Amino acid sequence: MLENRVSVVLVDDNVEFTAVVEEYLSRQPDMVVVGAAYNGKAAIELIEEVQPDVVVLDVIMPHLDGLGVIEYIQGAGLGRRPRIMVVSAIGLETTAASILAAGADYYLAKPFDLSTLAERVRRLAAIPPDTRPSERPSARAHTTPFEFEASRALREMGIPANLKGYVYLRDAIILALSEGDMPASITHVVYPTIARRHNTTPSRVERSMRHAIETAWMRGDINTLNDVFGHTVDAEKGRPTNSAFIARIADKIRLDRTTAR
Repeated sequence: MLENRVSVVLVDDNVEFTAVVEEYLSRQPDMVVVGAAYNGKAAIELIEEVQPDVVVLDVIMPHLDGLGVIEYIQGAGLGRRPRIMVVSAIGLETTAASILAAGADYYLAKPFDLSTLAERVRRLAAIPPDTRPSERPSARAHTTPFEFEASRALREMGIPANLKGYVYLRDAIILALSEGDMPASITHVVYPTIARRHNTTPSRVERSMRHAIETAWMRGDINTLNDVFGHTVDAEKGRPTNSAFIARIADKIRLDRTTAR
């Protein structure tokens, strides 16, 4: 708390929306907006600098999306982890579940009343650190060693975080990295493992992964895809299989880790 007021950081690429929220929260006698950022990378720098009580965070942003910011905060070892409230116009139930599982404390769908936002910020700030939602057994309290890197790689490929296939591919890449190699049978090992984790079926996991990869090939940056998969990328026939995609991304992460040492 800053002088008995809740310190808030706003993160949203909509500058006008952010200004409206900042003006409203700044008029609250028990709150102070200590900064605003308009993309994920700037948000991380700001959060590390000011150590706010609450971060109000959008999902879809340039450079690094809201899920990436959450995952970074979870694994960054900050001296004081802020409460995270995600606000988004994406109303899909699966998106909200993925965001909360990643470590967010609350999800508020746009549009919303500003008084409701302020009240939710107060409630989050009032939760004692040892009982905040992100540390309850039903939610994940920490990320795996590879989760941030896998998520970043998928975003670089142009796969949106709100797709089910994004989550499934991320888990498969982490599995490949953890095992030291891609399991020999993606059909009999990877799909069933991820399906059990997310309470779905192997066939749905396979289809969602394929759709996410197709999205990358249709919407992603062709230069980035070429850098990772070579100069065989073709919008019509150059897409790799699910297993080839997962294996290549896992190899890239291993190589990047080795180079960084």
